[in-house]
Amino acid sequence: MNLHQPLARLHHWRASRPKTFYALATVLGLATVGFVAVVGLLLAVSYSGFGHMPSRQELLDYRNDIGSEAYDVNGQSLGRFFKQDREETTYEELPEHLVQALVATEDSRFYTHGGVDWEAYGRVFYKTILQGNDDQGGGSTLSQQLIKNAYGRPALGYGYRFDMLLHKLREAILARRLEDVMPKEEVMERYLNTVSFPGNTFGITAASRRYFQVEPADLTVRQAASLVASLKGTSSYDPRRAPERNAKRTDLVLTLMGRAGYLSAEQVAAAQAAPLCMVYYREPPRAVEAPYFTQKVRQQTAELLAELTHPNGRPYNLYTDNLRIYTTLDLRYQAHAERAVTRQMKILQRDFERHLGRRDPWETQASLAGAIRSSDRWRQGRQAGIDSLALVDSFNVKRAMQLPVPHGEPLVGQYSALDSVAHSLRYLRAGFLVLDHTDGSVRAWVGGSDFGFSRYDHVTSRRQTGSTFKAFVYAAALAQGYDPCYRISNSLQTYADEDGPWTPHNSDWVHGGTYSMHGALTHSSNVAAVKMIMEETPEPVVALSRELGITGEIRPIPSIALGTVESTLFEMVGAYATFPSGGTYTEPYFISRIENADGEVIYTHQSEAERVLSEAQAATMVTMLRRVVERGTASRLRWEYGVLSPTIGKTGTTQNMADGWYVGSTPGLTGGAWVGGENTGVRYRSGQMGNGARSALPIWAYFLQNVEADTALVLGPQEDFPEPPEEVQQSLRCADFIPPVQQVELLEEPEEREVRVVPVLSTEL
Repeated sequence: MNLHQPLARLHHWRASRPKTFYALATVLGLATVGFVAVVGLLLAVSYSGFGHMPSRQELLDYRNDIGSEAYDVNGQSLGRFFKQDREETTYEELPEHLVQALVATEDSRFYTHGGVDWEAYGRVFYKTILQGNDDQGGGSTLSQQLIKNAYGRPALGYGYRFDMLLHKLREAILARRLEDVMPKEEVMERYLNTVSFPGNTFGITAASRRYFQVEPADLTVRQAASLVASLKGTSSYDPRRAPERNAKRTDLVLTLMGRAGYLSAEQVAAAQAAPLCMVYYREPPRAVEAPYFTQKVRQQTAELLAELTHPNGRPYNLYTDNLRIYTTLDLRYQAHAERAVTRQMKILQRDFERHLGRRDPWETQASLAGAIRSSDRWRQGRQAGIDSLALVDSFNVKRAMQLPVPHGEPLVGQYSALDSVAHSLRYLRAGFLVLDHTDGSVRAWVGGSDFGFSRYDHVTSRRQTGSTFKAFVYAAALAQGYDPCYRISNSLQTYADEDGPWTPHNSDWVHGGTYSMHGALTHSSNVAAVKMIMEETPEPVVALSRELGITGEIRPIPSIALGTVESTLFEMVGAYATFPSGGTYTEPYFISRIENADGEVIYTHQSEAERVLSEAQAATMVTMLRRVVERGTASRLRWEYGVLSPTIGKTGTTQNMADGWYVGSTPGLTGGAWVGGENTGVRYRSGQMGNGARSALPIWAYFLQNVEADTALVLGPQEDFPEPPEEVQQSLRCADFIPPVQQVELLEEPEEREVRVVPVLSTEL
């Protein structure tokens, strides 16, 4: 036997033993370090070493970002305010085939794993990575995807690969933590309410409504499979934008449902052959009601929420906190108001275009220049630092454009920005507001005739008030002790003003004689109104106007008697509501309360009524304003429009008929309408259609006609205004107007109280 070979091997083993030992030690050492590193990394991630890790309670308390919803006084939805188009659905409202499609496609062992599916990771490694089959889905479970959707994957700053590793670990840990405290049904419910679908929708409810106009419970098997198929890529598999790719993926989802035993072979074949029946709406299916009003609700709610916080100190968010905003609007009155505005503006616009003929709608180039400077294009250009001359040049560049038309099809063609501004100026504008004057709550709010044409709200825009302001002049006189039969000269008089001598005239140029104070209001005499304010001095009128809620600039000068004061419909209607409410002013409001997602009331409106006039003074004003309707400037309510309801009111027209106003009341409602151009340079040049009686009053008339015909509505809590006290009735028993000749007769026979009333035409046609 040759001993050299065994000895050589032994010698070789002895020589190599240290190297093998050290190699094994190195491998074991590296494995230990790696294990410690992995455990350390897991512990670091788990204990918020790489960003906050929500606790089990925080996971339970998590809420999706859900927009807030506004409601009218009867609980009807007005619209939602959201950043993500999402509404939540309970698990019981989910169809079984939708849940099955999701499980079969995204997480086949959903009901057996504890949040992390290790077998799925193996499948992804073998079939997706090694074989390149991308139809096998990802390795993340629905629980992990829910964590990703809810908390996102913010950049951590360690580089893409390490950041992704940390995110995967984080999601796995949180998925296990989530399933420790939450049943599978709730995980499924939260997932389908959180995940994003095509069309910029979030949650299954929004997607079902956007693509099929049905609730989730009414989805067909194919429709449910189509939405699940789109989760692979909301753009690439959008059933509207990529129908073929979505259809192919949908067939795969149905096949997977068959393999999982959820559908029989016959059911799979039937679903694959069934039509999708997609009914897509570009905008959210539930359109916003009363858009001008809802826009104002959004603004004021945001202001109110700035002072409200969650119990943990976090401020409320209108767009994410699922608030319920209860308003005072009544959609029944709103519908009648919108129809009234639309009807009158169509009539008025046709007349205005006939009146203009081939003339431009603006009287001077200054009006056009002002409209250009007020346009969004001009403002944005100036903010961007573009020179004015360059901006002017840009306004003349033509391009393909649509010019909107109120209640009509847009004009399509090659237009410039200047064409767009000029086109907009051709259309008259309107605003209309209705309050319940018993408490100041808004019942109808129409900021314009067509929200799609112009979103500028004329309920809150400031314009000169015209003769509607005269009511405050005479109310202030009553408060100072003047009698309604106090006689005021109707003769011309010149006054010293800041701008020089000023001689007010009546609109019909009839002067002389005397008016009683109530007669001057009935027939809207300009001369008498100025003399009245000069006699009582402007300061009490200014003070009363402030008490009535008029907040703009009011200079104590004689011309305010003719309505040179600028105000809004919101303020003017609120001020006039003081008269039928017995002399108490209540600031108009439209948000009654706000509830959080748990139904807890976090805001309640508290109305504060302030005594401004005595009950007798208010009753006198109601009677005087009733005479305006019965025989004065608003009498066409009766003889032309056939309004039968007890009503009071006052017309108003500003200089050159730039603004037409009407403010009136029934026993329960106070409303006001304004009509005019985009700016004061756009107006009627002659004729009578531009005055308040012809332009604004018909809106109130049509509204009352609509409400009178609606048997489900009443105009107020009582059939008529309260009977004024006997002393008020006595104080009004005198002639509206006495011509100069009759005035001489009265001087000769002062004991005669009764005089012949000479019919006169209204001074405000």
